[in-house]
Amino acid sequence: MTPCRLIVDPPLDGAWNMGFDEALLEQAADSGVATLRFYQWQEPTLSLGYFQSYDERDTHAASRQAAVVRRQSGGGALMHDRELTYSLSLPADHPLARQSPQLYDVVHRSLIDCLAAEGVTAALHSDRTGASSATLAVEPTVNVEETDAAAEPFLCFARRTSADVVLPGSVSAEPPVKIVGSAQRRRRGAVLQHGSILLDRSPAAPELAGIEQISGVSISPDWIIKNWTASLAALLKLDPQPFQPAGDSALMTRAEELRAGKYADSAWTRRR
Repeated sequence: MTPCRLIVDPPLDGAWNMGFDEALLEQAADSGVATLRFYQWQEPTLSLGYFQSYDERDTHAASRQAAVVRRQSGGGALMHDRELTYSLSLPADHPLARQSPQLYDVVHRSLIDCLAAEGVTAALHSDRTGASSATLAVEPTVNVEETDAAAEPFLCFARRTSADVVLPGSVSAEPPVKIVGSAQRRRRGAVLQHGSILLDRSPAAPELAGIEQISGVSISPDWIIKNWTASLAALLKLDPQPFQPAGDSALMTRAEELRAGKYADSAWTRRR
Protein backbone atom coordinates (compact mmCIF):
# COMPACT_ATOMS: atom_id res chain seq x y z
CA MET A 1 0.00 0.00 0.00
CA THR A 2 1.21 3.49 -0.87
CA PRO A 3 0.96 6.02 1.99
CA CYS A 4 -1.42 8.82 0.97
CA ARG A 5 -2.34 12.09 2.61
CA LEU A 6 -6.08 12.80 2.70
CA ILE A 7 -6.91 16.51 2.66
CA VAL A 8 -10.45 17.87 2.98
CA ASP A 9 -10.28 21.63 2.56
CA PRO A 10 -12.92 24.26 3.34
CA PRO A 11 -14.09 26.44 0.43
CA LEU A 12 -11.14 28.52 -0.78
CA ASP A 13 -10.49 31.03 -3.56
CA GLY A 14 -9.66 29.87 -7.06
CA ALA A 15 -6.03 31.03 -7.13
CA TRP A 16 -5.27 29.19 -3.89
CA ASN A 17 -7.03 26.02 -5.03
CA MET A 18 -4.99 25.88 -8.23
CA GLY A 19 -1.73 26.88 -6.53
CA PHE A 20 -2.20 24.21 -3.89
CA ASP A 21 -2.88 21.51 -6.49
CA GLU A 22 0.32 22.45 -8.32
CA ALA A 23 2.28 22.39 -5.06
CA LEU A 24 0.95 18.87 -4.41
CA LEU A 25 2.08 17.77 -7.88
CA GLU A 26 5.54 19.20 -7.20
CA GLN A 27 5.76 17.26 -3.93
CA ALA A 28 4.69 14.08 -5.70
CA ALA A 29 7.47 14.61 -8.25
CA ASP A 30 10.16 15.76 -5.81
CA SER A 31 9.41 13.73 -2.68
CA GLY A 32 7.28 10.81 -3.84
CA VAL A 33 4.26 11.90 -1.77
CA ALA A 34 0.75 10.80 -2.80
CA THR A 35 -2.22 13.02 -1.90
CA LEU A 36 -5.98 12.77 -2.31
CA ARG A 37 -7.62 16.15 -1.84
CA PHE A 38 -11.24 17.29 -1.83
CA TYR A 39 -12.17 20.96 -2.02
CA GLN A 40 -14.79 23.55 -2.91
CA TRP A 41 -14.74 27.23 -3.86
CA GLN A 42 -15.48 30.40 -1.89
CA GLU A 43 -17.48 31.90 -4.74
CA PRO A 44 -18.67 30.72 -8.16
CA THR A 45 -15.44 30.49 -10.17
CA LEU A 46 -14.78 29.72 -13.81
CA SER A 47 -11.57 27.76 -14.35
CA LEU A 48 -10.18 27.93 -17.88
CA GLY A 49 -8.30 25.02 -19.38
CA TYR A 50 -4.58 25.58 -20.01
CA PHE A 51 -5.02 26.06 -23.77
CA GLN A 52 -8.24 28.10 -23.77
CA SER A 53 -8.37 31.71 -24.86
CA TYR A 54 -9.34 34.14 -22.10
CA ASP A 55 -11.51 36.07 -24.55
CA GLU A 56 -13.52 32.92 -25.17
CA ARG A 57 -15.19 33.36 -21.80
CA ASP A 58 -17.19 36.23 -23.32
CA THR A 59 -19.06 33.64 -25.38
CA HIS A 60 -20.65 32.30 -22.19
CA ALA A 61 -22.90 35.06 -20.89
CA ALA A 62 -24.12 33.32 -17.73
CA SER A 63 -20.62 33.12 -16.20
CA ARG A 64 -19.31 36.56 -17.18
CA GLN A 65 -19.64 37.92 -13.63
CA ALA A 66 -17.95 34.92 -12.01
CA ALA A 67 -14.38 34.95 -10.76
CA VAL A 68 -11.94 33.36 -13.19
CA VAL A 69 -8.72 31.37 -12.87
CA ARG A 70 -6.64 29.39 -15.35
CA ARG A 71 -5.79 25.76 -14.60
CA GLN A 72 -2.49 24.02 -15.29
CA SER A 73 -4.45 21.17 -16.88
CA GLY A 74 -6.14 21.10 -20.27
CA GLY A 75 -9.74 20.61 -21.32
CA GLY A 76 -12.71 22.95 -21.31
CA ALA A 77 -13.82 25.58 -18.82
CA LEU A 78 -15.40 24.44 -15.56
CA MET A 79 -17.97 26.37 -13.56
CA HIS A 80 -17.10 25.60 -9.95
CA ASP A 81 -20.22 26.32 -7.96
CA ARG A 82 -22.58 23.57 -6.88
CA GLU A 83 -20.05 20.79 -7.24
CA LEU A 84 -17.20 18.99 -5.50
CA THR A 85 -13.66 19.12 -6.83
CA TYR A 86 -11.12 16.38 -6.20
CA SER A 87 -7.43 16.12 -6.94
CA LEU A 88 -5.19 13.08 -6.86
CA SER A 89 -1.40 13.42 -6.95
CA LEU A 90 0.61 10.24 -7.53
CA PRO A 91 4.41 9.88 -7.56
CA ALA A 92 6.22 8.41 -10.54
CA ASP A 93 6.65 5.00 -8.90
CA HIS A 94 2.91 4.39 -8.56
CA PRO A 95 1.80 1.73 -11.09
CA LEU A 96 -0.79 4.03 -12.70
CA ALA A 97 1.18 7.28 -12.67
CA ARG A 98 2.35 6.81 -16.27
CA GLN A 99 -0.84 5.18 -17.57
CA SER A 100 -3.24 8.03 -18.29
CA PRO A 101 -6.22 6.09 -19.70
CA GLN A 102 -6.05 3.47 -16.96
CA LEU A 103 -5.93 6.11 -14.22
CA TYR A 104 -8.98 7.89 -15.62
CA ASP A 105 -10.74 4.55 -15.85
CA VAL A 106 -10.00 3.42 -12.29
CA VAL A 107 -10.87 6.77 -10.70
CA HIS A 108 -14.09 7.23 -12.65
CA ARG A 109 -15.30 3.63 -12.33
CA SER A 110 -14.78 3.73 -8.58
CA LEU A 111 -16.97 6.84 -8.39
CA ILE A 112 -19.59 5.16 -10.58
CA ASP A 113 -19.72 2.24 -8.14
CA CYS A 114 -19.99 4.67 -5.23
CA LEU A 115 -22.91 6.55 -6.81
CA ALA A 116 -24.68 3.27 -7.57
CA ALA A 117 -25.01 2.67 -3.83
CA GLU A 118 -27.30 5.72 -3.73
CA GLY A 119 -29.33 4.66 -6.75
CA VAL A 120 -27.52 6.89 -9.26
CA THR A 121 -26.91 4.82 -12.40
CA ALA A 122 -23.86 6.49 -13.91
CA ALA A 123 -21.49 4.97 -16.47
CA LEU A 124 -18.48 5.81 -18.58
CA HIS A 125 -19.39 7.59 -21.80
CA SER A 126 -17.69 4.80 -23.75
CA ASP A 127 -19.93 2.22 -22.06
CA ARG A 128 -23.07 4.17 -22.98
CA THR A 129 -22.12 4.89 -26.57
CA GLY A 130 -19.63 2.20 -27.53
CA ALA A 131 -16.99 4.84 -28.25
CA SER A 132 -13.57 3.22 -28.42
CA SER A 133 -11.31 6.21 -27.95
CA ALA A 134 -11.22 9.96 -27.51
CA THR A 135 -8.76 12.72 -26.78
CA LEU A 136 -8.24 13.03 -23.04
CA ALA A 137 -7.19 16.24 -21.35
CA VAL A 138 -3.57 15.35 -20.58
CA GLU A 139 -0.56 17.68 -20.59
CA PRO A 140 2.61 15.59 -20.17
CA THR A 141 5.01 18.51 -19.52
CA VAL A 142 4.94 22.25 -19.05
CA ASN A 143 6.28 22.63 -22.60
CA VAL A 144 3.56 20.65 -24.30
CA GLU A 145 2.53 22.00 -27.68
CA GLU A 146 -0.94 23.40 -28.03
CA THR A 147 -3.61 21.18 -29.49
CA ASP A 148 -6.31 22.48 -31.80
CA ALA A 149 -9.47 22.77 -29.72
CA ALA A 150 -11.22 25.35 -31.89
CA ALA A 151 -14.16 23.08 -32.63
CA GLU A 152 -14.71 22.08 -28.99
CA PRO A 153 -17.47 23.64 -26.85
CA PHE A 154 -16.29 26.20 -24.30
CA LEU A 155 -17.49 24.33 -21.21
CA CYS A 156 -15.95 21.03 -20.14
CA PHE A 157 -19.36 19.56 -19.36
CA ALA A 158 -20.53 20.24 -22.91
CA ARG A 159 -17.64 18.15 -24.27
CA ARG A 160 -17.39 14.36 -24.35
CA THR A 161 -14.50 11.92 -24.11
CA SER A 162 -14.71 8.17 -23.71
CA ALA A 163 -13.58 8.43 -20.07
CA ASP A 164 -16.26 10.90 -18.91
CA VAL A 165 -18.83 9.86 -16.32
CA VAL A 166 -22.37 10.30 -17.65
CA LEU A 167 -25.98 9.70 -16.69
CA PRO A 168 -28.75 8.74 -19.11
CA GLY A 169 -30.86 11.68 -20.32
CA SER A 170 -34.23 12.34 -18.75
CA VAL A 171 -35.92 10.79 -21.78
CA SER A 172 -34.64 7.87 -23.81
CA ALA A 173 -33.97 9.94 -26.95
CA GLU A 174 -31.65 12.34 -25.13
CA PRO A 175 -27.89 11.76 -25.22
CA PRO A 176 -26.05 10.89 -21.99
CA VAL A 177 -25.42 13.85 -19.68
CA LYS A 178 -21.91 14.41 -18.35
CA ILE A 179 -21.63 14.70 -14.56
CA VAL A 180 -17.88 14.24 -14.00
CA GLY A 181 -14.98 15.56 -16.01
CA SER A 182 -11.28 15.24 -15.18
CA ALA A 183 -7.93 16.39 -16.54
CA GLN A 184 -4.30 15.56 -15.87
CA ARG A 185 -0.95 17.28 -15.60
CA ARG A 186 2.46 15.60 -15.38
CA ARG A 187 5.80 16.52 -13.90
CA ARG A 188 8.83 14.23 -14.15
CA GLY A 189 6.68 11.11 -14.18
CA ALA A 190 4.38 12.18 -11.36
CA VAL A 191 0.77 12.96 -12.23
CA LEU A 192 -1.98 15.22 -10.94
CA GLN A 193 -5.52 14.29 -11.90
CA HIS A 194 -8.22 16.68 -10.80
CA GLY A 195 -11.86 16.91 -11.70
CA SER A 196 -15.31 18.25 -10.94
CA ILE A 197 -18.37 16.30 -9.80
CA LEU A 198 -21.47 18.25 -10.84
CA LEU A 199 -23.97 17.89 -8.01
CA ASP A 200 -26.55 20.56 -8.85
CA ARG A 201 -27.37 23.13 -11.52
CA SER A 202 -25.55 26.46 -11.16
CA PRO A 203 -27.13 29.81 -12.10
CA ALA A 204 -23.76 30.61 -13.70
CA ALA A 205 -24.12 27.62 -16.06
CA PRO A 206 -27.87 26.95 -16.21
CA GLU A 207 -27.60 24.77 -19.30
CA LEU A 208 -25.76 22.10 -17.29
CA ALA A 209 -27.92 19.76 -15.24
CA GLY A 210 -26.39 18.17 -12.16
CA ILE A 211 -26.85 14.79 -10.55
CA GLU A 212 -29.87 16.05 -8.61
CA GLN A 213 -31.74 17.28 -11.71
CA ILE A 214 -31.05 14.15 -13.75
CA SER A 215 -31.43 11.41 -11.16
CA GLY A 216 -33.63 13.09 -8.56
CA VAL A 217 -31.07 12.11 -5.91
CA SER A 218 -29.53 14.80 -3.73
CA ILE A 219 -25.94 13.91 -2.85
CA SER A 220 -23.83 16.03 -0.53
CA PRO A 221 -20.09 16.64 -0.85
CA ASP A 222 -19.59 15.06 2.58
CA TRP A 223 -21.31 11.86 1.43
CA ILE A 224 -19.02 11.55 -1.60
CA ILE A 225 -15.89 12.24 0.44
CA LYS A 226 -16.82 9.63 3.05
CA ASN A 227 -17.97 6.90 0.69
CA TRP A 228 -15.70 7.39 -2.32
CA THR A 229 -12.40 7.67 -0.46
CA ALA A 230 -12.40 4.07 0.75
CA SER A 231 -13.28 2.48 -2.60
CA LEU A 232 -10.86 4.68 -4.55
CA ALA A 233 -8.05 3.99 -2.10
CA ALA A 234 -8.63 0.23 -2.31
CA LEU A 235 -8.46 0.20 -6.11
CA LEU A 236 -5.34 2.37 -6.22
CA LYS A 237 -3.74 0.53 -3.29
CA LEU A 238 -3.46 3.74 -1.28
CA ASP A 239 -3.48 4.08 2.50
CA PRO A 240 -5.21 7.45 3.05
CA GLN A 241 -4.56 9.19 6.35
CA PRO A 242 -6.14 12.53 7.32
CA PHE A 243 -3.63 15.32 6.93
CA GLN A 244 -3.67 18.98 7.98
CA PRO A 245 -1.69 21.02 5.41
CA ALA A 246 -0.89 23.70 7.99
CA GLY A 247 1.55 21.20 9.51
CA ASP A 248 3.71 21.24 6.36
CA SER A 249 5.23 24.71 6.23
CA ALA A 250 7.15 24.02 3.02
CA LEU A 251 3.96 22.94 1.25
CA MET A 252 2.02 25.97 2.45
CA THR A 253 4.81 28.36 1.50
CA ARG A 254 5.09 26.91 -1.99
CA ALA A 255 1.31 26.94 -2.47
CA GLU A 256 1.21 30.62 -1.51
CA GLU A 257 4.06 31.39 -3.91
CA LEU A 258 2.13 29.75 -6.72
CA ARG A 259 -1.13 31.43 -5.71
CA ALA A 260 0.32 34.94 -5.60
CA GLY A 261 2.95 34.67 -8.32
CA LYS A 262 0.99 32.67 -10.87
CA TYR A 263 -2.69 31.93 -10.43
CA ALA A 264 -3.70 35.32 -8.98
CA ASP A 265 -1.67 37.11 -11.67
CA SER A 266 -3.67 38.36 -14.65
CA ALA A 267 -0.65 37.66 -16.87
CA TRP A 268 -1.22 33.93 -16.28
CA THR A 269 -5.00 34.14 -16.47
CA ARG A 270 -4.92 36.12 -19.73
CA ARG A 271 -1.87 34.40 -21.21
CA ARG A 272 -3.88 33.15 -24.20
